[in-house]
Amino acid sequence: MKLSEATSDEFLKVTENNDFTLYKHQEEAVEKIRKNRNVIVSVPTASGKTLIGYISIYDTYLRGKKSMYIVPLRSLAMEKFAELSTLRNLGLKVTMSIGDYDIPPSFVKNYDVIIATSERADSMLHRDPDILNYFGLIIVDEIHMISDQSRGPRLETVISTVLYLNPDILILGLSATVANIEELAEWMNADTVISNFRAVPLETGILFKHNLIQGKDKKYIGNEDELYLISESIESGGQALVFRNSRRNAEKYAMSMAMKFDFKNDVADMNVPADIFNEVQSNMISHGVMFHHAGLSNDQRAEIERLFREGYIKVLAATPTLAAGVNLPARTVIIRDITRYADGYSKPISGIEIQQMIGRAGRPKYDKKGYGYIYVASPPMLKVAEGYLSGKLEPVISKMDSNSLIRFNILALIASGVGNDFEGINAFYGKTLLAIQKDIEDMDLAFESAIYFLKENEFIEEENGKYSATKFGRLTSDLYIDPVTALILKQALEFEYSEELYLYFISKTPDILTFNFRDSDYVYIEEFLDRHNISDFSDESMRAAKTAIILNEWINEVPVGTIAETFGIGPGDIQARASSADWISYSLYRISRMFAPERENKLMHLNIRIKEGIKEDIIRIIEIPQVGRVRARRLYNNGFASLEAIAGARVEDISKIFGFSVKLASDIIENAKKINNRYY
Repeated sequence: MKLSEATSDEFLKVTENNDFTLYKHQEEAVEKIRKNRNVIVSVPTASGKTLIGYISIYDTYLRGKKSMYIVPLRSLAMEKFAELSTLRNLGLKVTMSIGDYDIPPSFVKNYDVIIATSERADSMLHRDPDILNYFGLIIVDEIHMISDQSRGPRLETVISTVLYLNPDILILGLSATVANIEELAEWMNADTVISNFRAVPLETGILFKHNLIQGKDKKYIGNEDELYLISESIESGGQALVFRNSRRNAEKYAMSMAMKFDFKNDVADMNVPADIFNEVQSNMISHGVMFHHAGLSNDQRAEIERLFREGYIKVLAATPTLAAGVNLPARTVIIRDITRYADGYSKPISGIEIQQMIGRAGRPKYDKKGYGYIYVASPPMLKVAEGYLSGKLEPVISKMDSNSLIRFNILALIASGVGNDFEGINAFYGKTLLAIQKDIEDMDLAFESAIYFLKENEFIEEENGKYSATKFGRLTSDLYIDPVTALILKQALEFEYSEELYLYFISKTPDILTFNFRDSDYVYIEEFLDRHNISDFSDESMRAAKTAIILNEWINEVPVGTIAETFGIGPGDIQARASSADWISYSLYRISRMFAPERENKLMHLNIRIKEGIKEDIIRIIEIPQVGRVRARRLYNNGFASLEAIAGARVEDISKIFGFSVKLASDIIENAKKINNRYY
C-alpha cells in the first residue's frame, strides 16, 4: 500500500516499521478512511490498531487538518502521548490535554494532534463547539467504553456532538471487543473492519481441579495449578501477569509468589528511587515479584510498571484496573478470579473485562505465542469460563439516560448554543447511540424535568420558547461540573469561612470521589459533624465527613504514610481524592467570585493547598519548579521561608539540606529568582 505522496520514508522511521507491511485489516481500514468513510475497527489487542491511527493522523496532517486522539484514562493518554510524540520528527505538533478544564479550547489551533481523555474532549466542546472546524479526524480508542457507567456518557456525547455539528469530520473507532458493532456503525454512519487476527497467537485454557482444559482436551498439571504454568513461562524467558479481584488478594498472592521465586534482583541495577517502597515491597521486588493496584501511589505504580517492562519483575499480581489502564503485556496471563463483590453480592465480571485482561497475553516482538488462562473452582464457574472463551460478549449499551447526565448535558447544550429550544435538544439527542437503542420520544418527560430544574435554580432563562444560560449557568457549564455540585458550592458560601466545613461541602458534591466509612470510623465522624452543627447523619454525609477529615490532614502536611495507616487506606487513594477535590475546590473559588468576592483570596489559597497538600505558609515556595510539599517544608524549616530568601541563597547553603544536590539547589535558586522578578 502506498502511504502518501510524500515523506513515506520518514514516516517508516518514526513508526519503527521498516518494511511497512500492513496486515489485511490495517490495509482495509486505511483504504476506507481514505475514501472518507467513518470506520470502526474491532481486532484483538496488539494487532496493529495504533498504526491505523498513525497513518490516518498523518494523512489528515497532509490535508491541513488536525486530529484528536481520545482515550478513556489519563494513564493511557500519557502512554499515547509518548508514542505519538515521535511524529514531531515529521513536523507535526503534538500535545496532551487531560487535566485543567479551565484552559480555553482555542489552544488546539496551535497543534496538529491533541491527545485527550473523553472528559477533557467533552469539556472543550462544552465551552467552544466551534473548535471542531479545525479538525479532520477524531480517533476514539477503546470505543467499547461507551458502556462504562462513569466514562461512557462523556465519550458518547463527544461522538454525538461531532455527528450533529460537523459530520464531515472522519471518526475512527478502535476496540478489541465490540459485540454489537453493526449497531454502533449504524449510529456513526460507519463502515466496519472486523478480524480475529493477532500478531502474537493466543492459546487459552481453563484451570479446574488441577487440570488444564483446552476445548475437549484435558491435561493434569498437578496440585500447584497456576504455579506450574507461571514457572513454565518464566523458565522459557517470559513473564506472568496474574489478575486478582481485590487489592488484598493481589497483595497476598504476590507475597505467596515471593516465597516461591527469587530472581535475586540487585537494587543498585534497578535504579529504584530511595524510600519509594517499604521494606516488604522492596523484598518482593528483589525476588522478582510485585503487586499493582490503585491504592499504591502514582510514583509506586509508575516504578512497578517500569520494572516489569525492563524484566526485573517476572510475576505481577494486579487488579483488573491495570488491564484498562496501561499497556503491560506478558507471555502468560492468568485470571485468578472471575467474580467481583458489588452491590452487596458476588457476581461474574463482564466478558469485555475478561477479553481486556486475557488480551494482555503475548508480547509483540518478544513472544511467538501468548498464553491466557482462567482459573475456576466450581462446576458453575467452569460454565461461566467456557462462555468467556467462546467469545460471547455483552453489547455496548448507552448510559446517557440517567437524570443527572440529562441535566448536565442539557445545560451544556443551552450554554454552548447547540440547543436553544426543546426541538434543538431533541435533535441533538437524535444523534446519540441512545436514540438507536431507545425511543427518544420516551425521554421527553426527563428533558422537561431537567429544564424545569435548571430554570428553578437560575441556571437558564426562557423567553418565547428559547433558552439561554444565565451567568451562573454558563460558569457551571464552563467548569464542567454537575449543576447540583454548583448549588452545593453556592450553599457553602452562605456559611462563615471554615476550612473543615468547606472541605465537607466539597466532599458532599456528586462530582467528587469519597471514602467509604467503617464501623470504627463512627466516633470521629460523628464528632466532626457535631462540631460543625451538621444534623445530617446519612451515609452520604458520613462519607463526605470522612473525606473532609482526610483532606484536612492532607492540607496540614500530615505524611501520606501516616494518613494511610491511620485511616486504613492506600497512598493512591489519598492522591485520587486530592486530585478530585482539586477541581471542585477550584470551582468553589470561581463561584465565590460571583457570589462572595470577599472570600475569593482565601478560597484560591485553599485550592492551592488541596492541589499540593500544604499549609498556608509555603504557598509561595511551592511555585518553584522541582519543589513539592516535602522539599518546600524542608526549605522553610531550614530558614528559607520566602521566595526572596531562596533567591538570595548560596548554592552551598541549600545543598546541605537533606535531599538537595548541588545541581538541584542551583536550579531552585535560579527559578526562585525568575519568579521573584515577575513579582517585583
